Amino acid sequence: MPEMVEALDAVKSCARELGLDVEDAIVLRATNNTVAWLAPLPVVAKIAAGHHGRLAAEIEVARLLAAAGAPVVPPADGITARVYRAGRFEMTFWRYEDQDRLADPGSAPVARALAGRHRALRGLGPAGGRWPRFDEELRGLQRRLDDAHFAPELDTGDRNLLRSLLDDRLARLRAQAPGTHVLHGSPHRLNILAVDGSPRFIDFETVCQGPLEWDLAHLEPEVARHYPLTLDDEVLRPCRVLASAKTAAWCWHSIHAGPDMRFHAEHHLQVLREARP
Repeated sequence: MPEMVEALDAVKSCARELGLDVEDAIVLRATNNTVAWLAPLPVVAKIAAGHHGRLAAEIEVARLLAAAGAPVVPPADGITARVYRAGRFEMTFWRYEDQDRLADPGSAPVARALAGRHRALRGLGPAGGRWPRFDEELRGLQRRLDDAHFAPELDTGDRNLLRSLLDDRLARLRAQAPGTHVLHGSPHRLNILAVDGSPRFIDFETVCQGPLEWDLAHLEPEVARHYPLTLDDEVLRPCRVLASAKTAAWCWHSIHAGPDMRFHAEHHLQVLREARP
């Protein structure tokens, strides 16, 4: 893909200007953003491509969380934690952690790490006015689903299903009036790395305010059962449906980005068909 080649060339150019002896940029992930390992260095570059567009806020949050001892993958050592630009691309640099794909942390360690990360987020200062509400993205999706150019391969019935479930479950949450905390916003398994066998979170573009149940909704039910604080099932259930609706909508919009996108788009749409009102 020409744009991918251009992005990787830009990253290598920027890294070399910073004095890094980079041999190659190896793509680790290309979904909402492109993530590439700058081999052979212990450095990963994140190249902006996603819809959140909050690289500066993300790396500042990660820097503060790492300093507080939270279970996160920190910015790269020896590189100022900020957004860099090369050509038309923006990027940030992070510590590379080699991954053993067979060593995914279990539900109990993830629950404990998530609780630790929530405690650290509370220590970042008052949330009011600083973090968006968790439902802002969901309300934006409601509007985008009215545009036929958004996720054009979604058929009319499935588009209407997404609208209906977003309307219904957001109304249910308003009725529940859940508490507000500072959250990761999207701590699903792809945003958890195993570092020496322990879970570490990545991807903080989605930090927001909302109920604890919103974060737990992105993980398997066993994590919620191990989470050390009491959760409200009447809040968690609609949050799970909303998390699937969000994932389905964005994956259908980017359906040609790769086979993983189609898998997740179809999987979450099936979840929603089974959860219809």
